[in-house]
Amino acid sequence: MQAEAASLLGQMLFAFSYIDVNLGLCLAWVENGAKLEALSKSVEGQNIHTKLETLSKHVAEKLPAGSKRRAAYERWIERVHAARVQRNQMVHGRWGIEAHRHKVVNVIGLPSGSQQGIEYTLEELTAFNEELRALERELARLRKHWPL
Repeated sequence: MQAEAASLLGQMLFAFSYIDVNLGLCLAWVENGAKLEALSKSVEGQNIHTKLETLSKHVAEKLPAGSKRRAAYERWIERVHAARVQRNQMVHGRWGIEAHRHKVVNVIGLPSGSQQGIEYTLEELTAFNEELRALERELARLRKHWPL
């Protein structure tokens, strides 16, 4: 169970990094490559939260309020924010296995202080990875059909 959980957590890191890189590329190409170098440099040091905020600004500036295009980007941004929060919880703390309950546990805090444990099943970790892969595909679809 530990090996499977470790594999799923590793897959989560890869999937999230793909979203991060493709979001950065989306922002670098926001002017159809006209400002590629400058936009690439501006995105380089941004964390994913900042990139999402930057994308939100571009969406608000470039897409008409109430349009399907704008709504699709806004939904995507909201879903990635939720995934980002969950990912952040997962990368902090330490991991353990409650084998008799078939749970993977992420514990935040020191054993000498207060601790918070979040339990996951292998199926829940798998579902989170599937959501991340769906988000990656959705961004590619948005960029292809409705470039900013």
